[in-house]
Amino acid sequence: MPARERLALYGCDEPLPQRLKLRAGPLSFELIGGRFGPVHAHGHEVWHGLAFLFRDAAWGTPEPEFEVLEHQVDGEGFALSLRGCMACDPQDVVGVPEEGAVIRLDLQVQGKPDGSLIFKAQATPSHDLWSNRCGWVLLHPMSAAGCAVHVLHVDGRISLSTLPHEVPAWPPFTAVCAVSHEYAPGHWGQAQLHGEYYELEDQRNNADASFKTYCRSNSMPRPYVLRQGQSWNREVHLCLLDLPPDPAPDAATLEGPLRLPWPLTHDATPAMSVGLAITPDLTCAPEDWVLAVLAQWRPAFLHLTLWPDTPNAAVDGSGLRRLLQAAGASLRLDLCGREGLGDGGTFDADSLALAQQLALAGVVPMSVAALPCGVQAARFLRSLFPASAIGGGTPHFFAQLNRLEVSGGEDFMGFTVCPIVHGADDDSVMQGLQSMSSVLETARRRHPGRDWHLGPSSLSARASPLGRQPHSDGQRRMALASRDPRSRGLFGAAWLLGHLAEAARAGVKALSLPPLVGEDGLFWKTGDTWQMTPSAALLQVCLRWQSLHHVVLQAVDDHSTVVQGRGVAAVTGHNGQCWQMVLANLGAQAKTLGCSPDASWAKWACLDTESWLNFLDAHSSSPWRELEDCPVSWVLPPYGLVRIDLPFLPGD
Repeated sequence: MPARERLALYGCDEPLPQRLKLRAGPLSFELIGGRFGPVHAHGHEVWHGLAFLFRDAAWGTPEPEFEVLEHQVDGEGFALSLRGCMACDPQDVVGVPEEGAVIRLDLQVQGKPDGSLIFKAQATPSHDLWSNRCGWVLLHPMSAAGCAVHVLHVDGRISLSTLPHEVPAWPPFTAVCAVSHEYAPGHWGQAQLHGEYYELEDQRNNADASFKTYCRSNSMPRPYVLRQGQSWNREVHLCLLDLPPDPAPDAATLEGPLRLPWPLTHDATPAMSVGLAITPDLTCAPEDWVLAVLAQWRPAFLHLTLWPDTPNAAVDGSGLRRLLQAAGASLRLDLCGREGLGDGGTFDADSLALAQQLALAGVVPMSVAALPCGVQAARFLRSLFPASAIGGGTPHFFAQLNRLEVSGGEDFMGFTVCPIVHGADDDSVMQGLQSMSSVLETARRRHPGRDWHLGPSSLSARASPLGRQPHSDGQRRMALASRDPRSRGLFGAAWLLGHLAEAARAGVKALSLPPLVGEDGLFWKTGDTWQMTPSAALLQVCLRWQSLHHVVLQAVDDHSTVVQGRGVAAVTGHNGQCWQMVLANLGAQAKTLGCSPDASWAKWACLDTESWLNFLDAHSSSPWRELEDCPVSWVLPPYGLVRIDLPFLPGD
């Protein structure tokens, strides 16, 4: 792929990981960079992936880089040898921080014709290193929720159960040495895990579409020390316990056009309110172009977060009022980490001073959240902000909210979504969008009677509840990083549309999106000029809508079989003149879409690699390529977006 095209798609020139197809009898999967992708048997996903990972003292996850790869095909099996290393942060060296620390890896993988797989790893640290985990991590597909599972424990006990539908706050299975699960009706796969204790947890807690069996129990001391030069060996054995099932429908047979439902209907969930994050520094003498963008986009609210170390003086009341007036928006205010709020301590005095400061500026927040909250804090905030809705939850991820012990008295609750907590590969980031419905169903059961607010959410992690974040220059994909290059590319816009669609489908009341400027803002600076990102081009359309709804997409193959959208997301709304729908390809492969011939009069436009590069080169007024009347079918390129203008919806 040419460098310019990579920049347009991913916001950086980082090469895509090499892929190697592997087959062992009925099993097929890929080596993708340093990780093994989903393992299938005749089209059925048995395991979601496997990797040998190092989690550093702050739970960062450096990716392994392999220098030597030897691959031999042996009939219907294979033998694979990998040698390389994982680079470690200088801060993880025990004692004085030191550059150049690594963990050397030697991986041996054997695939047999009967479908059994043997993964062996030898790891050797170059220094004494602090670690939270280092070993094999096995993923199980999210589709296994509700499926039968047999767990062999280290003491010989066997648990007969199912993988949970509701997202559990804590690992449902501990002290594990083997896991068998029913991946298709009547068909089982087994994983044998050697060398140490394992646990099984639900990764939907962190916006991943999988369950995970990982080495070293979280109940053990951590961080712990990996000793310099001391190698250790770990093995994982995977196998099918019976003959594989009949083949699942081949995706290739379902590649007919994804036909949009016509007449177009949107889902029945209430419309979702969409706002933008703002930072304290943006309130200080806001620039004219910022005010102009807000006046044009008209977000429903602006979301200001104050962390424990943010002084009230950092917020300029008059500047905040100018931002709100330009946008015609209300204010969402978050007070984070103010433990003991309402008990008469220092945080009470600071919060009272902030309330007085906002009142003097003529700013009345629509909603105020203490993160976390609880009965005492909620009562105190109601006394300070009597006209505001009061919220609680966490400024971090659903895992932190799912384990929240302080709750009560709130009108709404919220958390953020970050798809790169555990890994940053493209496929996993997009697949994680599927977890939203399960997460919101669980949240409503745990905390009934509240509205649910999400965000500010983005590809990057604005903060980590686990410790320091890895240093990022914004040019590489990195787990838990505060900057992700894909935020500047079409990939980021496609993910953002998918996030909008899934949040609307899950019935989220309000969704906060990234700020205009910042480490991963919707605009980025080139020289003295602020340049919009493809995500900004998307929101330039969607934020003008009076309401936003998820579109139920279905595909119909040549045999009239209805298939769900297959990696395409869509939202719709009314901009005061007409209904519009925006669709995004969430994958790296082109997809064929089409409308009913009755919709051929609709107007449409495309945002793809070609139109984006033309926009950057010509500095034209819009990155959307306006096209003729909507065709019956068209090809949507990787991570491309399409806007369709419709004069009405049924019932209007």
